[in-house]
Amino acid sequence: MKSKTPSKSPINSNRRSFEGATGSGKPVASAKSKVVALLARREHSQTELRSKLLQRGYEPSEVEEAIEWASSHQFQSDERFKLSLFRRRAPTFGDRAIAAELGQHGLGDVKSLLHDDSETQILNSEEDRAFEWIKRRQHSSLDSLFSADSPVDQAELLVLKSKVYRGLSARGFEFVNIERAWRRILAEFKSNA
Repeated sequence: MKSKTPSKSPINSNRRSFEGATGSGKPVASAKSKVVALLARREHSQTELRSKLLQRGYEPSEVEEAIEWASSHQFQSDERFKLSLFRRRAPTFGDRAIAAELGQHGLGDVKSLLHDDSETQILNSEEDRAFEWIKRRQHSSLDSLFSADSPVDQAELLVLKSKVYRGLSARGFEFVNIERAWRRILAEFKSNA
């Protein structure tokens, strides 16, 4: 015989454990544990952590305490975040685009990163990164243009040059560095032809 009392569904019973004892919207986990969980996934800036914790309903004083705790225990570092972001974006984006993203996180520009941190000396200059981007993205076009026995078709070269300039400038590369990289790539392909 079936009982007439409705059984609790697992969905409803799980929901209560997340809401806390009072049923309020306050998170059960501490702000410190949430900071550690967020930082375990990837680096975050202090501004980003603050925003995420406040959106999740933590009190501002608890948020500030958790961020200070994470920084003091070296779980979070804005300098490490800047370097991480730069390394992720540098192969594809120029300094202007990276600086804009750093600005969204409330951090300085790329120049402060390049001059302050001795670890960034291994990173390529924007011109070198533009050169590598052209080589990676347009190698087959350049190879076919310069490998022919006939002279280089100037119209095709001009079309390719405008394509490269548009692509790199849209990714935040400075015009001067695009020009230098373009000259280097042409010199390399002409010498190999």
